[in-house]
Amino acid sequence: MTDPQLAATFFPHALSGAGATVYALVLALVALALMFAGRSVVKGLAFLVAGLAGAAFGAGLAGPVLGPVGLVIGGIAGFLVGGMLGVWLVELGIGLAIGYFAYLAARYLTHSLLLAAVVGVALFFVGLAVSGELLELATAALGGVIIYGVLLFFGSPPLDATVLSVVLAAAGLYVQWTGRRRREPWRQG
Repeated sequence: MTDPQLAATFFPHALSGAGATVYALVLALVALALMFAGRSVVKGLAFLVAGLAGAAFGAGLAGPVLGPVGLVIGGIAGFLVGGMLGVWLVELGIGLAIGYFAYLAARYLTHSLLLAAVVGVALFFVGLAVSGELLELATAALGGVIIYGVLLFFGSPPLDATVLSVVLAAAGLYVQWTGRRRREPWRQG
């Protein structure tokens, strides 16, 4: 798989040129936020993303039945219910995201569908297991995998992208852990 092929699997197929660049920059910002402030932002991101999906679903369901009023009520109710479900299922989402991006990276590095699938499934379970207890680790790892794909999109060699994404993820994890230790005085003794 070449770099453009990886970009085609990582980024929406309809994006190219300036649209793909803007999308990549937004993904880079999300990845950095996950790496350096993951625990703080992941639940907000989950609420927002799932809430928007729920709003679209609720509006689509209630709009045709109740007209414009139903569209608004369905959108608001769908946003709230979807957002709450998103926060509730954040650990599953982190596991899925880590597994998916690990699959893409393994597919790119090994060119083996079977090995990539095994790596993706294994890291899904790892992400699921650590997301609740070690949310900082899960968000730093997820941010690192996302930034890896962004770096490849911008033409970085795979080895350089791997090293940089691991260093950034480790730095983000350190920042999150030290921040948590400062907020929890009972851990300092």
